Amino acid sequence: MAAFPSVGFTSMTMRLRSATSISQSPFTYDQQTYQHQGVRWEAEVQLPPLKRSDAKQVEAFFAALRGQAGTFTMGNPIHNTTATGTITAGTKGATTVTGTTTGAVAGDYFEIGGALYIITETGVSTFDIMPPLRTAISTSTTLDFTLPKGTWRLASNEIGWSVNEASLYGFTFACVEAI
Repeated sequence: MAAFPSVGFTSMTMRLRSATSISQSPFTYDQQTYQHQGVRWEAEVQLPPLKRSDAKQVEAFFAALRGQAGTFTMGNPIHNTTATGTITAGTKGATTVTGTTTGAVAGDYFEIGGALYIITETGVSTFDIMPPLRTAISTSTTLDFTLPKGTWRLASNEIGWSVNEASLYGFTFACVEAI
């Protein structure tokens, strides 16, 4: 697994996609929802215009992924905080975990075991996270709040880029969390 090249981002759109279904009566408009287990990160990333020397490493990076086969680590470069914390207990699939944080607030991102999480609510001895915990935690595990990264794969087997008269390369790509 490779780390995404350090060339910066012009923009990044991130989302959490939940596998929630809804049915609605056509007569009363009453709704029923069912929350399935699936939740994953998705992103679209636009890189800044790159000169050929920098574009070569990005081209080689994408080519080496072989479409959706390869995975890579990547984080949002502005998700950085001085918060600290640990999870002391949490079952796989849990969205409420036991542990402590110092300085962390709802909306802070952290990394654990190569997965990216966001805190949705903090409490005294528990806190809520999304997506659900990817692996069970049974011993004290430190949370990484410093430029946290997740594990991603391309959303498509195709990747392309543009080049203009000034020999500046443009890259835009979509990716999904590799689970």
